[in-house]
Amino acid sequence: MALNLVCVAFPAWEGNYVKSTVELMKRMAQRQKILYVDYQYTYKDVLFTLIGRANAPVKRMLGLAPRLRTMPLPTEGTIFVLTPPPVLPVNFLTNANWYDRVQRLNGWIIQRSIRRAMKKLDFSEPVVVNAFNPFLGNYLLGKLNEQRTVYYCYDEISECAWASNHGLRVERQFLGKVDGVVTTSIGLEQSKLPWTKQCFLVQNGVDYPAFAAGYVDSSVKATMKPVIGYIGTIDSRLDYSLLRELASRFEKAQLVLVGRIVADKPSVEPDLAQLRSLPNVVLVDAQPPSALPDLLKSFHIGIIPFVKNAQTAAIYPMKINEYLAAGLPVVSTDFAPLDEFASVIATATSTPAFVQAVQRAFETDSTENQHLRQQQAQKKLLG
Repeated sequence: MALNLVCVAFPAWEGNYVKSTVELMKRMAQRQKILYVDYQYTYKDVLFTLIGRANAPVKRMLGLAPRLRTMPLPTEGTIFVLTPPPVLPVNFLTNANWYDRVQRLNGWIIQRSIRRAMKKLDFSEPVVVNAFNPFLGNYLLGKLNEQRTVYYCYDEISECAWASNHGLRVERQFLGKVDGVVTTSIGLEQSKLPWTKQCFLVQNGVDYPAFAAGYVDSSVKATMKPVIGYIGTIDSRLDYSLLRELASRFEKAQLVLVGRIVADKPSVEPDLAQLRSLPNVVLVDAQPPSALPDLLKSFHIGIIPFVKNAQTAAIYPMKINEYLAAGLPVVSTDFAPLDEFASVIATATSTPAFVQAVQRAFETDSTENQHLRQQQAQKKLLG
């Protein structure tokens, strides 16, 4: 029997990049009835949209257009997406007492909106999946007549700049109350396990048929302009000195970075300015998932140039399996344990080692190696 499942999401449903929460819900919708509670925009987002500095769905937020939408999927199933009313901005508050008071009010606003949608959809006794949103999760527990609540954790909240004031405190409160936690990396599993009843590791998968469409045989690639490529968020997790070195050492190749830019730390903008000044560096705006395979066709090497710190140690990057599905050589820093990929990717512990690994990938790629990488990616199919 299909469950009623309410996903209280942090990521927005729409967006030009692959989101594990959205992909997971799409797959689960083949068997379950799902209400996806969209990103909770604030009154600040309303104001910024009205003056042209943001792009929030103001009409739906204010009830001037239907808040509840039915989203047909390419495969079997349907997801209902709820745009809740705007809430009060809170991340600027440093005082824990004031933060909790305002967040309690926000929780009440979101709870009312969810309950109305559940009534309209005839959802009863749902399972709640809280996707990296403990901030509201603490105030929704027990308010939706839920069977149980599961926390889906895909990032290390203590290392997120936007959550630096209260993220760790709030998350640990939530971890102690939920029925279980699902993490996406070994680092996250180890971090959350001491604070919760039970913790599970479910690593990100890949839509293999979609990304395998990005395959181009190495013999054909040899006739194309060399491209070192990255797909993902462009933020403080990237090692910009490494990227500059790659662009300098491989002057005849293009260094292509595809993704949304998030200036989560002050250093990001000046680092990007230096990259943009280099003649063989190309920055491409975030693309919808359907466009990524065509982009991968132009890549000769897929890179994961993350710095090594507490935040990246908790990452299991979706892009690693997307690169492999397209048959690409992958060169990564040693930001996290990637032992299971040791036979098909190169992991570098320093900038010189990274440069050498990229050079070897250019010189030694073959159709046989491409197929071995694809075989590895097939072990991580989205189910």
